[in-house]
Amino acid sequence: MQEKEILELNQDLRNYVRDFNRFYDDTEILKDLGKEIEDLRKQVTRLEKTDTNDFHLERLKEIHNKKIDLYNEILALDKHNIIILWQETSKILKTMNKVSDEDLRNNHPTLDIKMFRKLQADIKGKNKSLKPPFKVRLKYKINQLFNWRRCKE
Repeated sequence: MQEKEILELNQDLRNYVRDFNRFYDDTEILKDLGKEIEDLRKQVTRLEKTDTNDFHLERLKEIHNKKIDLYNEILALDKHNIIILWQETSKILKTMNKVSDEDLRNNHPTLDIKMFRKLQADIKGKNKSLKPPFKVRLKYKINQLFNWRRCKE
């Protein structure tokens, strides 16, 4: 494995960790936002039953609807991030599969080969769990092509 490929693999791994952290943060935001939406829904239902101030009730409904829109936007971003993570793990695996144990021993004697292979197995497992269905990947690719054509025009 050449130095250029090692640097590229290192950068790919950094990008993967960064994007995975972003994905995790978005998932946490979705979880919290889902709880907030559910609490607002319960509050609106309770206020509708008590027949209280219409202004306050309408204001809560507006907040509820805005949070639902935000939730849907983050969910769409989350789906996009899953595809990106899957693509990144696939690229990393292709590069890691090119590396032989002998190559690691000869060129990188300080690198723990067992740890490298364990990392490779972990990334392979993540790749399988992240792999979106064929329809989702196809839809993503088509959207990418349309966006690319729009940018060219």
